[in-house]
Amino acid sequence: MRTLLPPVLRRFGARRRRVLRDWWHGRLGRWATLGPGADPGLKRIAGYTCPILNPAFQRHVYDNKMHNLALVQSRLDGLTLRPGELFSFWRLVGQPDEAHGFKVASTFIGGKLGFAEGGGICQLTSALYNAALLAGLDILERHAHSIDAYGPNRYVGLGRDATVVYGYKDLQFRNATAVPMTLRIRLSPDRAEAAFYAPEPAFATVLLDVETLSTDGLHTRTRRERDGLRELVSEDRYALPAT
Repeated sequence: MRTLLPPVLRRFGARRRRVLRDWWHGRLGRWATLGPGADPGLKRIAGYTCPILNPAFQRHVYDNKMHNLALVQSRLDGLTLRPGELFSFWRLVGQPDEAHGFKVASTFIGGKLGFAEGGGICQLTSALYNAALLAGLDILERHAHSIDAYGPNRYVGLGRDATVVYGYKDLQFRNATAVPMTLRIRLSPDRAEAAFYAPEPAFATVLLDVETLSTDGLHTRTRRERDGLRELVSEDRYALPAT
């Protein structure tokens, strides 16, 4: 039935759903917004790089994927997450459709690889998720992919990925530290990097560990240790792509 609604009503419904969901989960703090550029004197405290995959069957949309990644970069690069502020990927990036500048590229649809407007950006959300983990930020919402689409050639390890779906699945985190952190995003033809810069690290050590819980490797448990305190980050189960 949702597909019978005009696009403008679908977009309104998605925005309203997200606002209600954030309210229900108590995410009522200040949301980060893009401001002036970063202080050049800041130090890189955490970062993560994902390769940009370009398999043969996706090469016809590679330029579109890079276009989409550059759009996301323009809307996030230089953002400063101040103490107490919350980050929402979709609040900052907006609707990933043609009306907002996005093009058709590869994505996951119905348990298999397909093509849609805004495709390809999960290679950046996964880099951003890992950078946030390593910077010591509190993860409020993150979703694993439903399938292990690329097998051994995946761009990020299972348990360390982050997918987003507008109106349904967001990437959100909070700066619960006393240190303001500035996000920088860098793109090259074959990789996407997200990194946080700050006057000083919020934690002396941040370690991540992914435990494989099944013989096929598709069930994982991820833990993080911040200055000696261990916590469960996620437990994820993946399926193989539908044929």
